[in-house]
Amino acid sequence: MPADRFDYNAAIAKSTREQMLLNIVRSRYLEVPVFLTVTSVLTQYEYDSSIGVGGIFGINGDSTNVIGGSEDVISGDANLRFSERPTITYLPVEGQEFSAHLLSDIPSEIIFAAAQAGWPVDVFMRIGIQRLGAAENMSFGEVPAPGSIDSNVQSESDFKKLKRFERLINLIFILSDREILEVQHVEEDGRSHNYFIIAETVPEDLRPLLGELRQLIGLSDRNRFRITDRVTNIKDDEISIQTRSVMAMMEFMARGVEVPLEHLEDGWVIDYGLQTSDGEVAKGLIPFRMRSSNNRPANVFAAVRFNDYWYYIDHDDITSKRALSLIIVLFRLMAPTPSGAAPILTLPTG
Repeated sequence: MPADRFDYNAAIAKSTREQMLLNIVRSRYLEVPVFLTVTSVLTQYEYDSSIGVGGIFGINGDSTNVIGGSEDVISGDANLRFSERPTITYLPVEGQEFSAHLLSDIPSEIIFAAAQAGWPVDVFMRIGIQRLGAAENMSFGEVPAPGSIDSNVQSESDFKKLKRFERLINLIFILSDREILEVQHVEEDGRSHNYFIIAETVPEDLRPLLGELRQLIGLSDRNRFRITDRVTNIKDDEISIQTRSVMAMMEFMARGVEVPLEHLEDGWVIDYGLQTSDGEVAKGLIPFRMRSSNNRPANVFAAVRFNDYWYYIDHDDITSKRALSLIIVLFRLMAPTPSGAAPILTLPTG
């Protein structure tokens, strides 16, 4: 029996990864994502065996007879063949509950929990947060017609927002590493609250950075701010964190897909002003990157085919791999499994 048996876990993981990548590419082309869930995993086994006996004997059956100088020969053979035919069945996932979860903003508590669990919070913040105080990430408003003045203005505005938000995240990580900032979880009146805390004493070399952070977020001179998800009527002792939905996160990641230049020129996709003349997305702006190629790429982390092109992630692109893992985990957390869609694994017992 061969040692390289079919690995169901690896197959389902690969399918999930490719499904998410394909939906991100579809979002780049303004197509509706399609989500599938595994409903059954079946496997069929086939065994085939044969036994044969043959030989060369003298005409009289005399074992002492010599043919060509050799004695009679008796030979035998046995063959055993085994094959495995796995079948994975998928079902489209849809419905009001499913859509509501995908379109609902993720709770900000997930970000803090992810930080404590060691998840890549830098990628999480860049992908999953729409607004932090007065600083807004790239917007998802209505897109003006391509080539119009409003389109160019919006692309420039989004570019500035993206760079500004990137600077904000860098400041947070610099000050957090120096123990100037932290988030505290507090139980008050039977309810859980999170507070953004700034240290009372700040080294002189870090004061300009803290001042820049306060200006970007729009913080007062206080050192303790209650975190809220409201965006209006914010008090001076509060800080607003507005998160994105899983669908909005996918839309954001889709802007890191490097589409063929002819698709940009033909108006198949929106030109966000992030892709350079050689077809590459400006590095560092979008924490996710998918390249495109006419031919199927070899030795890559993951690849999907769409519109006669291959879209893929390189093995050495750690940031994109982390971003993809993160969106898959959030998708599973936010999207409940529909009734009756639990995978069923059927295997032979004997």
